[in-house]
Amino acid sequence: MAFIDLKFYSNVLGMQTEVSVIIPQGANSGEIGVESGSRPGPYKCLYLLHGLSDDHTIWARRTSIERYAQSYGICVVMPRADKSFYTDMKYGMQYYTHIAKEIPAVIREFFNVSSKREDNFIAGLSMGGYGALKAALTYPERFGGCASLSG
Repeated sequence: MAFIDLKFYSNVLGMQTEVSVIIPQGANSGEIGVESGSRPGPYKCLYLLHGLSDDHTIWARRTSIERYAQSYGICVVMPRADKSFYTDMKYGMQYYTHIAKEIPAVIREFFNVSSKREDNFIAGLSMGGYGALKAALTYPERFGGCASLSG
């Protein structure tokens, strides 16, 4: 299991930003307490969006997302979206385009994840639940599943 803090330049936002990425590690049979569902890539991918009062690190700090990702053999991408409400603002940042279009392209560029609709999912909590529904309903050809937790 690899936990990666990826910092990169966003062309859409016009600034440096970051995402946390959990990606299964195939050969970790000696890791204590981890059951591996890992398979050779390309990996299925879950985009996990944070709520208004949190940031992209909240999932790793307050959940067992690493264990779940490893046991199911999926990549989990947790982008930073600040207090954007996952929208493109008229006089501000274009976070919706960044999350729904740019992040999946960047992740496919850097990691061995599938581009197939049925292998990509999006979910979020609160503000992130709203963003997940918005992305999945706007781009049904990109996401095979969606979950909104208190969206």
